[in-house]
Amino acid sequence: MELSEFINQILLPFGGVSAVLIALAAFLGNVNTKRIINGDLAKHKMELEAFKARSNVELQALKDNHAKDLELVRLEHASKMDEVQSQFKTEFLKYEAYASISKEKYQDLFERRISVYSELLSLKREIDDSIVENAEMLEIHDDDPSHFTNAVAKISKASQENLMLISNELATLSNKLNSRSSQVFRSAKVTAFFANMHSYETDSPNYEAIMDAEDSELRNMFSECGDLYESWFKQLEKDVSKIRAILDFSGEFLEKATNKSKHADAA
Repeated sequence: MELSEFINQILLPFGGVSAVLIALAAFLGNVNTKRIINGDLAKHKMELEAFKARSNVELQALKDNHAKDLELVRLEHASKMDEVQSQFKTEFLKYEAYASISKEKYQDLFERRISVYSELLSLKREIDDSIVENAEMLEIHDDDPSHFTNAVAKISKASQENLMLISNELATLSNKLNSRSSQVFRSAKVTAFFANMHSYETDSPNYEAIMDAEDSELRNMFSECGDLYESWFKQLEKDVSKIRAILDFSGEFLEKATNKSKHADAA
C-alpha cells in the first residue's frame, strides 16, 4: 500500500483537514518518488556511461590488437612471397641452365649417333662388297666359316664400342650377338689348343688338323648367330630410317623458319 493511501485511510474520519493533509502527503510522496526514480536513473546512466567507456576501451584494444595481427600476417605473407619468388627465380634459372645444357648435350649426342651409324653403314657396305668380291670362293668353299665369323666379329666389336649411342633395340641385338659369338670363338680356341697339344705328340705339328678342329667349332657360328646377324642388319636399317626422318623434319622446319624470316624482313 502506498503512503497516500495509508494516510487517506487514517485521516478520512477527520473531514476537510484530512483532505488537506492527504493532498500534502500525496504531493510529498510524489516528490519523494521522483527523487528516488531520478536518483536511480542517474545511477543507471552513470553505470551505462561507465560501461560504454569500458566497452569503447576494450573495443579499441581489440581493434589495435587485430590491426597488429593483420600487420604481422601481412608482413609474414610478404616475406613468404618474397621467399617463394626468390626460389622460383632460382629454380627458373636452374631450369634455363639445365635446358641449355641438355639442348647442347642432346645435339652433341645426336651428332655422335649420326657418326656411329655412318660407321656401321660403312661396315655393312664393306661386308656386302666383300661378299660380292669373294662370291666364287664362297661358292666353292661354302663350308669355310672364316668369312661369316669375321663379319660377326667386326659387327660385334663396332657395336660394343658404341652401345650408349645406338638404339635400345640394336644394343639388345648386339649384346646377344656378342654373347653367342664369344662362346663360339671361345670353344674354337679351346678346341684348337687341344689339337695343337695333341700334334706335339707326333714328330711334327699338323697345322691343317689344327685349323680343321678350329673350323669345326667356328661352323657353329651359322646356327648360333645366323638369325641374330640378319635381325641386326634389319634393325640397323630401321634406325637409319628414323635418323633420316629426323633430319628431313629438321630440314623442313629450318626452311620454313628461314622463309618466314625473309618475309618478315621484306615486310
